[in-house]
Amino acid sequence: MLRNFSIRVPNTIFGNGVVNEVGKIAKDLGARKVMLITGRTIGKSETLNKVKKSLEEAGIGTAAFSEVEPDNPIENVIASARAAQTACCDMIIGVGGGSTMDNAKAASVLADFKDIDKVDIQQWLGTDKVPRRGLLKIMIPTTSGTGSEWTMPIIVMNQGRKAAMRSAYLVPDYAIVDPLLTLDMPQKVTAETGMDAMTHAIEEYTGWRPNLWGDMIAAEAIRLIGANLRAAYAKGAENVEARYNMSFASMIACNPVLSVGANLGHGTAHALQSVMHNLTHGEACSMMLCAVMSFNMISNLEKFATIAPLMGENVEGLSTREKAEAGIEAIRQLSIDVGIPQRLRDIGMKKEDIKKAVDILFEYQTGLVNQNPRHCTREDATKIFESVW
Repeated sequence: MLRNFSIRVPNTIFGNGVVNEVGKIAKDLGARKVMLITGRTIGKSETLNKVKKSLEEAGIGTAAFSEVEPDNPIENVIASARAAQTACCDMIIGVGGGSTMDNAKAASVLADFKDIDKVDIQQWLGTDKVPRRGLLKIMIPTTSGTGSEWTMPIIVMNQGRKAAMRSAYLVPDYAIVDPLLTLDMPQKVTAETGMDAMTHAIEEYTGWRPNLWGDMIAAEAIRLIGANLRAAYAKGAENVEARYNMSFASMIACNPVLSVGANLGHGTAHALQSVMHNLTHGEACSMMLCAVMSFNMISNLEKFATIAPLMGENVEGLSTREKAEAGIEAIRQLSIDVGIPQRLRDIGMKKEDIKKAVDILFEYQTGLVNQNPRHCTREDATKIFESVW
């Protein structure tokens, strides 16, 4: 545990009602005109109206791009950056879920180039390839799952495959996290984003080369999600405390990934989504999480054994291995309780598609495979997918 690590987080304001502070914050940062980037649903919502009102009361002009698509295609990033440049904006605010915030972070850099058509942002894929910080950027999440408001990596869809950009230039200037904005999340979105946050926390907590910062906040994220996701799913529109705790857990769960790195859970989920395009990211993560945990368990039985108590399970009298297995089963039961499908065949995946998923995993997700705490071969990955099928 005596390892060096870096912590990169934006200035952050967290709490019920803090979205009303966006105008003051943007003005303090020096913004004159803001491009609001959202998806279609948020683009028509009262949430966006609140953001606009706060900005306008602060004397800041606004324009809007409300065409962000799920899983953030590169073409969508280019379109939103062009809109920001055409409107002469000097700040970008992403209001929405992970795809929206990832789009906004990438667009903030691209919009800073004089001739967008001459920029090939595919060259930015990978680590430390983003060339500049770009326009000022604020992120306002409306879901509690991705933690994109607090992190530097973003995911884009490139030619039908998920790919990542990782750069300190993508860390937002400010994160405004208002749990009240998540009250109206549908049950399905609540479940999927909540299990995405759980996957972040588990991968950090049990990952390769852990550190004190990551262990501390990942453990708290696991505890909070285990204690609050069911309540947020059951009656989230009226359970402000559950939404508050889930928003906080989501925010902190993703940040440690900067230090340790996501691993096979996200790698298999990305590969699965490339085969089953109807799956959301959170759904894919949830479906693969327990199988990957079972595979990784022997890498650190003692660490895995501490997950069950974090999930509120009584482990008195159990062996270390039994405690570790109880933690995995607690995660699985949480996934079941919030309505996530458990079998790949139940979502229409054919068994012969497993080979395609494994091929994608080892061709496009090698970084996540290499960061896994247990060495994984193609045969291992095949068995993992087969255990979920």
